[in-house]
Amino acid sequence: MPKALELRKVIKLLAKFGIIYVTGSGRHPKFYEPQTKKSYPIKSHGKKTMILSYALNDLIDKFGLPGDIFNTD
Repeated sequence: MPKALELRKVIKLLAKFGIIYVTGSGRHPKFYEPQTKKSYPIKSHGKKTMILSYALNDLIDKFGLPGDIFNTD
């Protein structure tokens, strides 16, 4: 299970897989993959918001990412 990470670090990691961070449409900002049109909303208040492990696991499942993407050991 990945440890909690700051939003800015998650944005950088997901950008390598073509997943972008979209703000301004709807209530919450979200991660969005343009090819498959899948999205995942994130509750955040600034780029230093901590994204908890349950949300990181959901991102892995939703976008089919490798299981060790968020391991920063």
